[in-house]
Amino acid sequence: MSGGSNPLAGEYRGREDTFTVFEREFQLTGGTYRPQLHDVLANDDHTVALLHVTASREGKELDMDYALVFHIRDDKITEGWVLTADPKMYDEFWA
Repeated sequence: MSGGSNPLAGEYRGREDTFTVFEREFQLTGGTYRPQLHDVLANDDHTVALLHVTASREGKELDMDYALVFHIRDDKITEGWVLTADPKMYDEFWA
């Protein structure tokens, strides 16, 4: 689900894994992780959520746009990707 080379990068399977990584984002930032939904675009095959996030962690600040892209099949999410506006900065924030 999440690319890059940071502690959150990797492949997550199923609802439980997905919610576990969301929980880690909040834990690693001491609760400062604040995603804000900008818009949602969807059709029968894909849903894209456009977001902006701010967070603080170990003296570092995160302030960036990102997108969650979901592939939909039979009314269920079958795949998802996180696309950040600045992958290098995203990795550095979580490193």
